[in-house]
Amino acid sequence: MAFTNQLWRDAAQLRRAIHAHPFNKELAAGTLSRDAFAHYMIQDSLYLQGYARVLALGAAKAPAADEILEFSKAAEVAILVERALHAGYLTQFGIDAREAEAANPTPACEAYVNFMLATAITDSFSVLAAAILPCFWLYLDVGRAIGAKSKPGNFYQAWINTYADESFAAATQRMKDIVDLAAKRAGPKEQASMKAAFLRCAQYEWMFWDSAYHRRGWPI
Repeated sequence: MAFTNQLWRDAAQLRRAIHAHPFNKELAAGTLSRDAFAHYMIQDSLYLQGYARVLALGAAKAPAADEILEFSKAAEVAILVERALHAGYLTQFGIDAREAEAANPTPACEAYVNFMLATAITDSFSVLAAAILPCFWLYLDVGRAIGAKSKPGNFYQAWINTYADESFAAATQRMKDIVDLAAKRAGPKEQASMKAAFLRCAQYEWMFWDSAYHRRGWPI
């Protein structure tokens, strides 16, 4: 069994929790609160700045030219392509995109970004590659599931289309291939660290959606 398939199996409970979360169930039905989605989009703008930095650090650590290119391109996509998606929704909400990118991160957003940045700086390329994979794979999984049952006229269709798209699926597969290759180069201890990083980031993905749904900020 491929290493990434083992990771996916180990994350089964987390994946079920993500699909069952009211944020994603209501997004699929088009009934999700606009305030909750606006909160999510602002936090996602902040997250993507950090994620792009993590990907850039991955490019710097990558052992081969193809991996350098893949991480570099992914960093560019995180800033350019997904910023366009955010801008469309933020405009409808009357929120300036530059103000969104300068907003205060929630505990969930800050913890997730800081965990990945720390991983990028202190851990190996293999562990970093495993840490960035949930953001690709879980969004593809959710996008496809929601896309299969979304009704016409869904306000959130542009978001759904972004993550159910075949080009995003292809990018996810390339990242899975990189993680599988990295796992082959790694020993048992490093593979265990890869698994731990993957599962921790999958947990952070659930927390990110949950924080947006409840519009959680800092308690004090």
